Amino acid sequence: MLQTIRDHTQGWIAGTIITIIIITFALWGIHTYFSGGASTNIVATVNNAEITKSQLALAYERLRRQVQAQSGSLSVLSPKEDTLLKQRALQSLVQLQVLKQASLSQDYRISLNQVESYLESMPEFQINGQFSLTRFQEILSTTLLSTGEFLDLIKTSLLIDQPKLGVIFTSFALPSEVDHTISLVNQERKINYLVIPQQYFLKKGLVVPVTKVTTYYQQHKAQFKTPEQVNVEYLELSVKDLMATIHPTNDMLNKFYNDNINSYTRPAQWQLAVIQLPLSAQNKTQQVIQELNHGGSSSKILKQYPSEIGKQLQGWVTLNQIPPDLQKAVSGLMKPGQISVPVVTAQGVMLIQAVAVKEPEVQPLEKVKTQVSVAYARQKAEEQFTEMRERLATITYEHPDSLQPAAHALNLPIKTSELFSKEKSRGEGISNNKRVRDTAFNDDVLNLKNNSDLIQISPEEVVVIRMKSHTSSALLPLESVYRQIEERLKLDEANQKASQLAELIKQKLQEGTASPSQVAQSYHLSWSAPGFVGRYSTKIDSAILDTAFQLPRPQAHPVYATVKTPLGYAVMLLEQIKAGTVDKKQNAIFMEQVQNSEGLLEYELYKQGLMKKAKVAIESDS
Repeated sequence: MLQTIRDHTQGWIAGTIITIIIITFALWGIHTYFSGGASTNIVATVNNAEITKSQLALAYERLRRQVQAQSGSLSVLSPKEDTLLKQRALQSLVQLQVLKQASLSQDYRISLNQVESYLESMPEFQINGQFSLTRFQEILSTTLLSTGEFLDLIKTSLLIDQPKLGVIFTSFALPSEVDHTISLVNQERKINYLVIPQQYFLKKGLVVPVTKVTTYYQQHKAQFKTPEQVNVEYLELSVKDLMATIHPTNDMLNKFYNDNINSYTRPAQWQLAVIQLPLSAQNKTQQVIQELNHGGSSSKILKQYPSEIGKQLQGWVTLNQIPPDLQKAVSGLMKPGQISVPVVTAQGVMLIQAVAVKEPEVQPLEKVKTQVSVAYARQKAEEQFTEMRERLATITYEHPDSLQPAAHALNLPIKTSELFSKEKSRGEGISNNKRVRDTAFNDDVLNLKNNSDLIQISPEEVVVIRMKSHTSSALLPLESVYRQIEERLKLDEANQKASQLAELIKQKLQEGTASPSQVAQSYHLSWSAPGFVGRYSTKIDSAILDTAFQLPRPQAHPVYATVKTPLGYAVMLLEQIKAGTVDKKQNAIFMEQVQNSEGLLEYELYKQGLMKKAKVAIESDS
């Protein structure tokens, strides 16, 4: 079974997993994990394999950039955060080395043909469904990897992932496990609940003493300060603005159109009949082909061998709409009735017949003139943007005390932002960007009054800012926030009283000194009875629903609980629990989910076992 999985690591599931791993590793320079660095300073050894300081530095840098990208902040990490990040980076290197060694020791191997085949199938490097060497070289140049290093990276990633795919694809779930999962996931619970809103007490006219308001103000002054605010001058450079200044002539558009004729060619289209034979029926492939070639009805054969992929490819389709592992076979179908060579996939053996074919068609310039004009303007604007971006960075650095030299040299207007704080902006301009706000409050811009570095707003827009005005934080007088504090304290008291009443009602119900109807009558409240509800019901408040599914199964009497809700408190009772049921179609879905979950759990235990057995030595100064 494991050998079969190894032979089919080109399947879409494996491909998706490994593509993500490879592209992520490549973009952050993780290739040096396997090739080593120039440094000979050792920070750790894993079963006699060494991890160097240069490897750790790159792993740390990768994690640091990821953290900053996720938070949207370029701020410097605190010493504690920095230490934790380095520990995470080192742990990832150790685990990676352990997994690689385990794959090799278990005789997993990856051939050069597998690497090349996988590379050619990666959609990141394809244009119109075909591998593009130019596209590959463009992307590779951004990763600072050589071709050899990238191929080694693919090989290592495929190698490490083989045991994982083997475990996941061979996992199984017993019928009893699936039934138990279904009974829990689709379980329904019968509940009643009574809500005690804040307004129940607020409408009674709560009074907050002046001394209490004053005390709260004195103890929470930080909450009543105006935020520190700034507004900035800035130069903005964007591809969009540059495009508006470009007005090509007809001759320019005609030349651009001819130079890029492929972009204005409608691609070939097919109407397809896709027949999927199970792998066990692979020996019937030639028989089916002969039947089709001799005038056999493809619709009749499709009923015998239905294809889910075929159902997805209804109507006219282009090569890009066809699964990658079938694109090569379809591209060779040049006329109606033609049948592809058999394609072996993880789903089965695919035979594809062209029902109808539309040849590629060049669209005349008159029909696509607007599209050509926009593409021309974009290309020229992007060229200008690259050049002007460098000039903007250079001039604003050489003249740190003013934006005027750069504005004059690049013919850009100096714009002014609205006032904004570090945490948020009320306007719709550049201050909505967190990087702009962080930079504006950076010491170099805020206090030293220097121009900022280039700030990337988007891939097609950059700005440089400098301080225009700065307003310090100030404490608001008590008079201006008195009503705000009073309302907050009233709300707190109403919540406290609602909580106390909820607990009192629950106690009475549990002790049997009052029935639900008596409670409702005594306090002029009403019970809601939604009946049986599932885990994902939208009929009731999520806090009540979550609590309902945390309570134990009721025995002779209902189970009672109190719940904090957004508008107060609630008392609820759980009366009955009903096991979930499912139909056959859902059963298959649950079966797959349980199998995948158990496969992932088993692989995680496999990793933990390898880590426990590994001889790892961490140097004390790392």
